[in-house]
Amino acid sequence: MNDTTLLAARAFHSRLTDLLGVEFASLGAFLEALAEFDRRKLFRDLGHANLFAYLHEGLRLSRSAAHHRRAAAWLVQKFPEVLEPIRDGKLCFTTAAVLASVMTEENSREVLPRFYGLSKLEALELAAELKPRNVVPARTVVTRVEAAAPVESVRPVGQVDRVDPPAPAPGPGTDAPRVRPGESWATRTVVEPMTATESRMHLTVSREFLALLKKARAGESHRNPGASDEEVLTEALELLIEKQRKRKACVPARVKREVLTRDEGKCQWKLVDGGICGATVRLQIDHMVPRGKGGPSTVENCRALCQAHNLESARRAFGDAHMDLFTRGNKAGDAPVAREAVAGYGPPLPLTHRASFLVNPFTSPG
Repeated sequence: MNDTTLLAARAFHSRLTDLLGVEFASLGAFLEALAEFDRRKLFRDLGHANLFAYLHEGLRLSRSAAHHRRAAAWLVQKFPEVLEPIRDGKLCFTTAAVLASVMTEENSREVLPRFYGLSKLEALELAAELKPRNVVPARTVVTRVEAAAPVESVRPVGQVDRVDPPAPAPGPGTDAPRVRPGESWATRTVVEPMTATESRMHLTVSREFLALLKKARAGESHRNPGASDEEVLTEALELLIEKQRKRKACVPARVKREVLTRDEGKCQWKLVDGGICGATVRLQIDHMVPRGKGGPSTVENCRALCQAHNLESARRAFGDAHMDLFTRGNKAGDAPVAREAVAGYGPPLPLTHRASFLVNPFTSPG
């Protein structure tokens, strides 16, 4: 990276920072106006039955976007103090909607700051801690899903969806999604926090996976009769992690352990604002002075980097043309996103199953 490109990057960063501030301020102004619009029931003068219908039909927002804005507007009406963190970018629509389900007059001062800067999943986990489900059934539910193109329903012109009074955002206490004939599941894994220590995981799996799980459960029954699916999968994951640790590497195991401990298991790539990437997935050990240039595999010369930033480090050391020979078709600029939370699980299978597990994140391996 030369001085010219660095100056250009910093100029863009400054402009994007300013635009982001405008976005946050506009979001706060929008919610403040929407809260007053709802308080005065002005949507009725425009022919809409309720605020959700106005947002969905009048402003043509998606149902999800309309729900989150409606919940945030109700939150602003009841707790005007949330406008300041929204304008500062500490709260967004999705986290504000989750916050609305647990914030009360009694806990507002304590609870509000705990939602600052959280992702949707983190907000749901906090809400589950503050307002856990009374009874969490521990079971595995397997539903057969035929792969088919999703069929969209057509509503008569002028029909407005019935909207009940204020309801919390989907999260703790909600039922798992249901499968209807003709619908297809997304291949991503969905985690639904239930309590402070337990979550329900929904994932799409193949018949081969179910057969392997059944075989593993039967084999485990001799040593641990009545073992749950979580116990079987936990042991399998522990064995996988142990196998990964034993893989031969150019960095001695002792050095790798010390580096990961020192770097707290986070990517140490420096950002322009002085912080670090901080990603905790796909971590690799990077040589600050590359091995190809004589750098030793010592704790002092090594650091933890995510896969994307390790590749970026190599590109800066050896050049794009050289590194393109080793990246399986990924050209410069096409590296994985450094902060992505999960990897893809491959293309959907013609016939899959949807499995739901209740898991305890505090007892999972890793």
